[in-house]
Amino acid sequence: MTIASRIILILALASTGYGYWGAFTKSGNKVYDEMDGFYPFFIMIAGLVLLLVFLVMLFIMKRKAKR
Repeated sequence: MTIASRIILILALASTGYGYWGAFTKSGNKVYDEMDGFYPFFIMIAGLVLLLVFLVMLFIMKRKAKR
């Protein structure tokens, strides 16, 4: 794994965890009530997209390593 892929993985996991906490837990709902709850939800979506980017990068790197 390259440094860039590790950074993407860390950002993806952190933003997905933060987004889940803010959108789907009671303590997160206390902090982000009503319309403010969109912020963690969209950060979680961005984290999932970053996770998908990481998986594609990993697939491409593994494929190139086989050659």
